[in-house]
Amino acid sequence: RSVSAGRVAYAEAINQTQDEQILLSIVKGRYGESTTLLTVNSVVANLKFRAELGIEAGFNGYGPAGDNLLIGGMAYEENPTISYAPVQGEDYTRQLMEPVPLDFLLLIMRSTTPTARALDLLVNRINDLRNPEFLQGTASEPDPRFMRLVGLFSELGNAGALDLVQSADQGVVFNIWLDPLTPKDATNITEVLDLLGLLKREDDAKAIVIPAYFGIRADTSWRIGITTRSTFNLVEMMRACVEVPKAHAAAGLTVNYPPTGPAGRGIRIQSSTHRPGGRSLAVKYRGYWFWIDETD
Repeated sequence: RSVSAGRVAYAEAINQTQDEQILLSIVKGRYGESTTLLTVNSVVANLKFRAELGIEAGFNGYGPAGDNLLIGGMAYEENPTISYAPVQGEDYTRQLMEPVPLDFLLLIMRSTTPTARALDLLVNRINDLRNPEFLQGTASEPDPRFMRLVGLFSELGNAGALDLVQSADQGVVFNIWLDPLTPKDATNITEVLDLLGLLKREDDAKAIVIPAYFGIRADTSWRIGITTRSTFNLVEMMRACVEVPKAHAAAGLTVNYPPTGPAGRGIRIQSSTHRPGGRSLAVKYRGYWFWIDETD
C-alpha cells in the first residue's frame, strides 16, 4: 500500500516541479537573468514499521481493581531522502548550444503527430528555404515556401506517400521516400521537388528516394541539405513569447526581441497579477504569475 500511494506521488511531484523550474528559467531569461536547474538524481524512501501491544491493569492495596485494558497499535512512517544535482558543466553547455542532430530529428518526426510541427520547430533551413527563429526588421516576412513544404510533407505522410528511412550511406543521415499512390500524390510530389530545387524525374509515377544530410546544399545535386536549431535557439524563442507586464516593459526590466518566425507563433506564456485557475502550469516571479494555460 505504501508503494501504491507513494510512487505516483513522487513521480507527479518531480514532473510538476521540473516543468515549473523550466518555465521559471525561461521567464528569468526574458529579464536577462541567469538561472540554475536542478535534476533529481535519486529518491530513497525509507519505511519504518512499528507495532505495539500492551495491557493496562488497575490495582489497589488488596488486589486488582477496575477494568483491565488491552492496548495495541501499528504505525509506519516514510522518510524520503532526495538527492539533487545542478545541471551544468561543459557537456551540458555543448548540448544546449549544438544543433539538434538529424538522427534525433528523424526519431522525433517518426514518433510525433503531426510531423509538420517537428519540422517547423526544429528545422531552420531545407535547401534554399529558410525558416528563421526571428524576423529581423518590421517589414520582413517568413518564406511562405517553407511552410508550404512542411504542409506537403504532412499531407503526403498522412496519405502514406512519404516516409523517412535511416540511411547507411556515408554522410547521408536518412532518405526521404516518396511514392505517389494517387494522382493527387503525384501532383504534390512534383510541387515538393520544385520547392526543393530538384529536377523533375522523367517518370514521376515511380517511387523516388532523396538523400538528406546535415548542411547547406551548395550545388544542384539530387539531395537535401538540412540545418537545425539548437536547444538554446528554442529557449530564446520561448523567452520572446513571454507576455511581459506593462509596468516591467515601461521600466526597461526586460530584454526586447524581434518578432518570432512561424515556429514561435504558437507559443504563449501569459502573465497576470493573480494565480490562474485550473491545472495551468504557473510560477510566480517579481510579483506576477507567469503561466501556460491548461488548454494550450
